[in-house]
Amino acid sequence: MRIGELSQLTGCPIGSIRFYEEKGLLKNIQRNLGGQRAYAEKDVKRLQFIMLCRTNGMPLQCIRNMIQFMDDSSLGSEWLLKNVESYIAAVHQKHEDLNRLENYLQTIRQKLIDNRSLEDVETAK
Repeated sequence: MRIGELSQLTGCPIGSIRFYEEKGLLKNIQRNLGGQRAYAEKDVKRLQFIMLCRTNGMPLQCIRNMIQFMDDSSLGSEWLLKNVESYIAAVHQKHEDLNRLENYLQTIRQKLIDNRSLEDVETAK
């Protein structure tokens, strides 16, 4: 797939895709005979991973280290392990926060439905 298609599929701007390539986060991108980038499914998955990490505040260096480790498991380190554990804890906290928000919203929705039902009963009188 071409860069525009990758951008559309992932929601990542073309400039960001090129930036991630330049920084070595997306690498070994194939080129077609015309010299245009030709992205594969593995590139889509890697870009989605990068975007999730960036959206959740991970610095590029940490993402780079994780990707390098995923490509070559001999590149693991205590630093990377501590950072991964820290990000896992942050993800758990976000899950808890989102669950709490969902509960609040469910309560509001139910009250709105109940109020609408009351209004329907009153207008039927």
